[in-house]
Order: sequence, then structure tokens, then C-alpha cells
Amino acid sequence: MNIKDNILNYLYDRDYCMCMYDDYFYIFNYKYLDLFNENRIILSLPKKKLILNGNNLLLVKITKEELLIRGSISNIEVKNDEQ
Repeated sequence: MNIKDNILNYLYDRDYCMCMYDDYFYIFNYKYLDLFNENRIILSLPKKKLILNGNNLLLVKITKEELLIRGSISNIEVKNDEQ
């Protein structure tokens, strides 16, 4: 294995990945969509809960592994899942 492969394996060895762009929020490898409305979205991640608060939240893309949200996000909370 060369150094490039080692770096890529290190960078992509995550339970989940999140990115935020202008009015978009992208997440890869979420477990469940627990709550969705235009002001709040709650997602289950491995051992955590992700809470997005904002206005005009809209699910643009949803697949088994990916979620793309559009809207004005005012804050993001990450809490340990106690289950």
C-alpha cells in the first residue's frame, strides 16, 4: 500500500461525515431520521444525536446513507445518545 492509500484510508475511516455550505447541510452515514419539520431536524448518529435548528428546512436528498438539507440553519447541537 502506498502513502496516498494510507492517507485516504485515514481520512475516510469515520463513523459519519458532515459538511456545511451556504444554505446546505450534508451528512453521510447517519443512522435514523428521528424528527423532521421546517424548524428542527433530529438525526441519530453512531452513539450521538444531531439536532439542527433553523427556518425553512427542507430535505433535498435522502438516501440510506446520505442526507442533504437546505434552509437557514441557526444552530447545530451534538449530544451523546444515552440509549
